[in-house]
Amino acid sequence: MNIKELDEKKQLEFYAVLYFIRDQRKNHHRWLVFKEFSEPPNPDTYCLLNGEQVGIEVTHLCGNNHDAKKVLGKVNNGEALEGCLGVQVPPDSMNHRLPNELNRILEYKAKHQYGDKTWLVIRNTYPLWMKGDFETYRSDIIVPRDHAFEEIWLVCDPVGASGTLRLFP
Repeated sequence: MNIKELDEKKQLEFYAVLYFIRDQRKNHHRWLVFKEFSEPPNPDTYCLLNGEQVGIEVTHLCGNNHDAKKVLGKVNNGEALEGCLGVQVPPDSMNHRLPNELNRILEYKAKHQYGDKTWLVIRNTYPLWMKGDFETYRSDIIVPRDHAFEEIWLVCDPVGASGTLRLFP
């Protein structure tokens, strides 16, 4: 597969899954292998874990709409990043922005149905938020009771350098 031939959305999904796989292997000793992309209503990608297929639904956490546009280099043309659910929030309210944005994404994704054995991977693309920030606000992160995911993970920074957090179970 040639990554450069993928559209921007698929590239973002691929790198989110790649960083997640790298962390799963290194820190959780789970040998995930990327299998293929998929189309809605299925999860975004499929991976293999011990020979068993796992659907991976990918979404991105951004600071706000402006940050979402910056991820794709579209600050000036007004296009929003599909799947990056940012909202305009004053920059001085970072302590509320982080859990609020993540909770909004979790609530939105909980409304969708996917096949069996599907995991949600949320990749944080906001460069000022790292794993320590998410750990600080962990008690403010609300995973809805009713959702279709077997596991929910957060890739804590744009390139996964600070690791992941398991949000569910």
